[in-house]
Amino acid sequence: MNTIKIGIIGDYNPKSLAQLMTGKSLHHAAVAVGITVEEHWIPTKSLLEVHGVEILRQFDGIWGGPGDVNSLNGSIEGIRFAREHNIPYIGTCAGFQYAVLEFARNVLGIVDATTAEFNPKQGCLVITPLGCNIAGKKMVVNIASNTLAHCLYGCDTATEEYFCRFGINPLYQDAILEAGLKITGYDSDGEPRIFELSNHPFFLASLFVPQTSSTPECPHPLITGFVVACRNNKSATTKTHAKL
Repeated sequence: MNTIKIGIIGDYNPKSLAQLMTGKSLHHAAVAVGITVEEHWIPTKSLLEVHGVEILRQFDGIWGGPGDVNSLNGSIEGIRFAREHNIPYIGTCAGFQYAVLEFARNVLGIVDATTAEFNPKQGCLVITPLGCNIAGKKMVVNIASNTLAHCLYGCDTATEEYFCRFGINPLYQDAILEAGLKITGYDSDGEPRIFELSNHPFFLASLFVPQTSSTPECPHPLITGFVVACRNNKSATTKTHAKL
């Protein structure tokens, strides 16, 4: 049976439900598409070491994991590697927030883009506290048509769970959109909940944590789509190497 390898950028905490379910949800999806999966947690500080991000080359896909991290910059460097090397990427919760910061720093040129969670009084706060704390809540997400998210869900709305208190600062949202990041999922107030990059094989992030609603019987569609993209990436890479 075909096996894919997934690198999860984050500092693992066995007490974190969202982190625990990250690995389980990958296995749910892998079984559904007839493959197996190996997941490996990548400590965020290790990605700042000399050639640290090179470890990510071995993976068929990269997940920007939820939860607290030891190094924001390490997370951002790992996400940048996935974006620039066309490696399938999914980000959830913190993986959404840090992907926005990576885009702001390296595409928009806001070199000091940061989050209020880490540096509330320094830098450009591209990620700020949400107007309403949605941690622990399940809310409806409206999914834009003609998008990857809509293709994967196969419907216009979904109900998802949140573990976070931070999101995109409205002051930077227009600039982010103009630079190519597409908001494809919104809450009832029009707040961003899913984004995609259309010029990438698979680059999607959600502020919610889809993994917590995944079950063996019903793998989450976003995670299943990610796993399929990773399988396709491995297949394409294998064919390329075979020609060399």
